[in-house]
Amino acid sequence: MYIVSAYLIVACALFLSFSARSQVHGGGEPAERLKQEALRLMDQGRVEEAVAAFREALKSAPRDAEILNDFGVALRRAGDLTGSLDALQTALTLRPGDARIHSNFAMTLHAMGHFNQAAAAMKRASDLAPADFVLRRNLGVLLSDAGEDDRAEKELRQAVVEAPQDAESRRSLGRHLAKQKRRAEALAEYAAALQLAPRAADLHLELGRLQFDAGDRTSAALQYRACLELDSRHAGCHQALGSLLLAAGDLVAAEKELRAALQFDPNSGEAHRDLGSVLRKQGYFPEAARELEMAVRQLPDGSSTRYLLAQTLEKLGRSSESEAQLQAAQKENQRKWDASLATSDVILGTELLQKGEVAAAKAKLEEAISFNPRDPLAHYNYGLALLVENRLDDAIAQFRKALDLRRDDADTLYYLGRALLTKNQPAEAVSCLQRTLRMNPQDAHALNVLAVASARMNNLAGAKHELERARVLEPGNPLYGRNLACLERAMRDCELVP
Repeated sequence: MYIVSAYLIVACALFLSFSARSQVHGGGEPAERLKQEALRLMDQGRVEEAVAAFREALKSAPRDAEILNDFGVALRRAGDLTGSLDALQTALTLRPGDARIHSNFAMTLHAMGHFNQAAAAMKRASDLAPADFVLRRNLGVLLSDAGEDDRAEKELRQAVVEAPQDAESRRSLGRHLAKQKRRAEALAEYAAALQLAPRAADLHLELGRLQFDAGDRTSAALQYRACLELDSRHAGCHQALGSLLLAAGDLVAAEKELRAALQFDPNSGEAHRDLGSVLRKQGYFPEAARELEMAVRQLPDGSSTRYLLAQTLEKLGRSSESEAQLQAAQKENQRKWDASLATSDVILGTELLQKGEVAAAKAKLEEAISFNPRDPLAHYNYGLALLVENRLDDAIAQFRKALDLRRDDADTLYYLGRALLTKNQPAEAVSCLQRTLRMNPQDAHALNVLAVASARMNNLAGAKHELERARVLEPGNPLYGRNLACLERAMRDCELVP
């Protein structure tokens, strides 16, 4: 069952330093030359050209796992996540024991928003290379994103033990602890990270924000200024310092920092918002309105910014526009409130479903959907409840709605495939289960159900291959052996069990 994470990290800082590097030459001289050229282009940030060079290399060596691996990384950086997933999955079929490929596969799943599947893939990578503290650290971060806080902390602390001089492991643990509102522990980890990497500007910024949230403005200001001493063009540090100065009432200094932030990042919604607040306090209402309008465009969910803009517009006599902003802010607040109620109902409904109290679970999940029709987890769990009652058409409809909202979720596709198979629609079931296995190729249960669907379509060779893979993945599960034996008897006097 998937979990919607409440904590999203910036994956670039975590992962881009772990992009693939070729170690084995397997494609011959033309492919190798093109591969090295593509890697050089990647180093220069010319990602689209690198993708084209990798494509040319694969024409000469279509089964070179190294090229496919690097190609998958390049496609992810270029924003082609589906292409990246396909390339890395092909690489994994050629080299299933390569921890780097599993890690890159996990990165792409993470970029697609499939946090549980990403964590599972990174766990396989870490298991294959247990001495690699970077994989362990990345596993901890992905587990945190998947909402598995205890496991995440365990892996991150172990990464710190294995590499006590690695600042990134300390920062990752600090982020995780901060997410859990354990500020004192988080501050200690950030301080330790800064001792190891005192010239890391982003570390100073993150520590400053944590100190600001804890009410320690003096320490936060010191960190923001230290960040700017290291990188005077750091828009985030200028914005954070400007926001702090605004809160302290130093409007002139705040304006200077916020204008600097916008010079280096014109699309910073936070800087536009705070500069609008500064100008409004100074009585420059037309200029404030322009900044706040920019902020609203950059921060569409910022109801507080809309309220501030509404007040500013009212000061300018633009009453109809002010009213429109007030209504938009109220609508956004109502949406957030409804989403919060829906989340509570989903949690309770899920717990009831796990206890077998299906009727009560359905009532809570129906209520959740009424509050937030765009909650994929509510539709998914409601579909499970309907599936338990064997209401196949209704369950399928809910699973499809969940997929409309959260495309290619492996768990939803799995249960949709099972429901379609029960309805004797094996071709559609096969399509769903194949999509599940694209994201989680180690899912033995999905392989077993896919084998049953394949057999119903008279694809007995495919069914045998899928069952053999399932048995390798879970040798202790007797179901796969029984199904394989039944298949070998051409299903005489037996039937395959999904």
